[in-house]
Parts: sequence; structure tokens; C-alpha cells
Amino acid sequence: MPLAELMSQIQELPKIDKLRLMQFLATELVREEDANFFVANQEYPVWSPYNCSDAANTLMKLLATKQQEKNG
Repeated sequence: MPLAELMSQIQELPKIDKLRLMQFLATELVREEDANFFVANQEYPVWSPYNCSDAANTLMKLLATKQQEKNG
């Protein structure tokens, strides 16, 4: 199937199917790069900003310093 024909069919898909297609293509690209990148049924840690008060305090201090420099 020519790419132009495929693209016209993709344009007709509902939004959820387009998102699923994007996910599928991204996964395929990763698999081509490194077959062991993701392993099925394995847990992977994900960073979250929750409970990161040190980072928030550092940012607040930086903002306060910048504000003082601007005003002072």
C-alpha cells in the first residue's frame, strides 16, 4: 500500500485510534533500536514530583533571590 493511501486512511480514523497507532509506532521504533528495551510484565520506576519538597524549596529560594535582585 502506498504511503499516500495509508496516510489518507489514517486521517479518517477516530482520535483514539490515531493515539493507539502512535503508541504502536513508538513501540515498534523502540523495538527496532533495542529489542530488550522493554520487557513484558516487568516493573519500571517512574519519577514523580510528589514528595520532593527539597526541590520545591530550592526553586522557591531561587525565585526569591531573583525577585530580590530585580527589586533591589
